[in-house]
Parts: sequence; structure tokens; C-alpha cells
Amino acid sequence: MERYDSIKGKGLIYILGEAILYNLIIMFLIYSTNSFELTYLLKMTLIVVNIYQFYYIFLYLFVDYTIDENTLNINIIKVFVKEKILIDDIECYSRKKEKINGIKISGHGKDSFALGKSIIDKIGLTRMYVTSNEDVIYLKTKDITYGISPQNGEKLEKTLKEKGIKNSGWEYSTNKNINLHKNKRYFIPFIISTILIIILTLNPFIKYLKGSLPSKVPISFDPSFNPISFGTGKQFAFKQMVYGVLNMVLLLCMHYASYFYAKYDERSSYKYIYISLAISVFFLIMQFKILNTF
Repeated sequence: MERYDSIKGKGLIYILGEAILYNLIIMFLIYSTNSFELTYLLKMTLIVVNIYQFYYIFLYLFVDYTIDENTLNINIIKVFVKEKILIDDIECYSRKKEKINGIKISGHGKDSFALGKSIIDKIGLTRMYVTSNEDVIYLKTKDITYGISPQNGEKLEKTLKEKGIKNSGWEYSTNKNINLHKNKRYFIPFIISTILIIILTLNPFIKYLKGSLPSKVPISFDPSFNPISFGTGKQFAFKQMVYGVLNMVLLLCMHYASYFYAKYDERSSYKYIYISLAISVFFLIMQFKILNTF
């Protein structure tokens, strides 16, 4: 088995800088808002962002590649296999020593490195494990392409040729027949999000019309969920309706984002609708919590 360490460039500085910037922005927003809902949502966002950033920092530092008789593996810390590519599945490869030109689908990426999924010019949808653009080898399989940046790329290229894998270009095309509404993984969370937003919007309004809301209802809270100010049932219903409208706008934005990215990678497009679902669930839970507590 042959092992190849990844070429290290300046990507780590970029990822760390982005992580610090995101933390500073979110922390500033947390300490500058008096809204319990927004504070809680921002704290959850901070946790998710830091897990996301830590994963890619870890990946950048410890990714390497191994090749044996039957497989080419992309590993983390030498022993954890991230991707296992059968040699027989590799149709051809392409080797490039130039700036990375593409569209990031997920992960991190600049013209000098890329981690995650990207649409690479003249390559197509690619899972990138490229820590430097100094020497990049793209491995094409039937379903997707893999990008790696091994030290001693000459040796790896020789090994690929010995296994009958040719250096060749290829064509790719975007998905023009996008029917996400026919896919249960997209359609079900979309419908659930829509129903939750309708409940979020109409529930307090119906309660107000029925006269079942208290005469005074808290309409703002501090980060510890202590009421800051009270308003009438009408004011509470109006505020919740505003939250509902904002959630509907977010759902539509995520819907169009899903369709845009589905042209390149349908599986990656689902995450946008799940973001909308998670946020609508959060606001509905907060509404029920307020109504049940006060």
C-alpha cells in the first residue's frame, strides 16, 4: 500500500479567519439583542457553525491518501477512511496545476484549495479534498469526481497508469430536469414547513378572535425568558403573524435555493428546505411555550 500526505497551502489560515469572523459577528449579535427568541436561535447557530468549522479545520490538517491493489482511500488521521474508491470504478483522471475555478456547493473553497463539494470548471460535480492547488488530481467515477492534492503526485500518477487508468478530459452537464416536488425527501419537509408556518401565523389570530388570549401577554423577553414588556392579545397576535410571514419568506428563499443547487447536485439541495423546517419548528415551539406559560 502506498500512502501520500496532502500538500499543505494557505487554506488553514483562510478557514481559521472565517471561523473567527463568524464567531465575532454572532457573539456581537447575541450580546446586542434583548430578544429571547433571537438569542436562543443565535446560540444554536453559533454551535452549528463551530462544529462545521472545526470539522473542516480537522480535515485540512489530517487528510491523506492511500492506494493499494483494489482501492484508493481518502483518510483522516491515517486510519479513518473518509472515502473508499474502487480502482475499477475510476474511469479516468485529470491532473492540473492551476487555480481552482468553480462554484462551491458546500464546505470551504478558494482558488488555492477546496474542501467539500464543488462544481469545478471542465470537471463537474466534485468532492474536493484539495489542500493546495499546487498539484491536483481529479478522479472521475460514474457518479461523481474526487479531487485530491497528494505530495509526490508524479508517483501516484504513475501508479494510476500502471492500473490502466488513463489521463483524459471529459464532459459534464447540469441537471435540466429538476422535479424536486416529486421527491419525498424534499416534498415532505416542504409540506410540513408550510403547515407549521400556517399554524404559527393563524393560531394566535384565531385565539384573539375567540377572545381566548389573556388581556395582557408578554411580547418580548430577555435572554433568560423573563418578560420585558407586555402587550394586548392583538399585539401578540400581530407579532406572531409577522414571524409567520418572515418564515414564509424564508421558506420561499430556501425553495428557490434548493432548485438552483439541484441543477448541480440534488442531494445537496435538500439541506436548504430542512433549514427552513428547523426554524419554523423553533418559532412554533416558542409560541406554544409563551401561550402555555403565560
